[in-house]
Amino acid sequence: MSEAFVLQPFSGQRWIVHPPQDPYGDGYVYTIATELHDDGLTASTVAKIDGQFFDLDATLSGFVQGLAADWQGWNGVRTWTSWERELAIDARHDGRGCVSLGVTLRAPGLDLDDTAWSARAVFVLEAGEEMTRCAADLSHFLRS
Repeated sequence: MSEAFVLQPFSGQRWIVHPPQDPYGDGYVYTIATELHDDGLTASTVAKIDGQFFDLDATLSGFVQGLAADWQGWNGVRTWTSWERELAIDARHDGRGCVSLGVTLRAPGLDLDDTAWSARAVFVLEAGEEMTRCAADLSHFLRS
């Protein structure tokens, strides 16, 4: 397994996902440590994500694979959120060949009153090959 998944379309801007952990040893819940780095910003958190027994379409892998499959575009915003909202991804297609992938990190743990810190960075990817490669690399990494 590789050390980490890194999305770095431009120098200085990075989203890092560390290898998934199975804290309960049952395959139902995984945790991933994740980091954002962008223009002096550094943030990190640990997110709870779906394990191996969930429908692929509802997982982070399924979400990014769906974005890549719809490379020709979609209307509006598509979103995916981890169990306790420590990691949220939103995607917009500009209709001209680019996808804006927003990555938001929040403090670990359930935040019912929405007062925890958050940090966000937006990555612009080419909707065809670059998004397809990103989706394949992240999906492979999370399955390993």
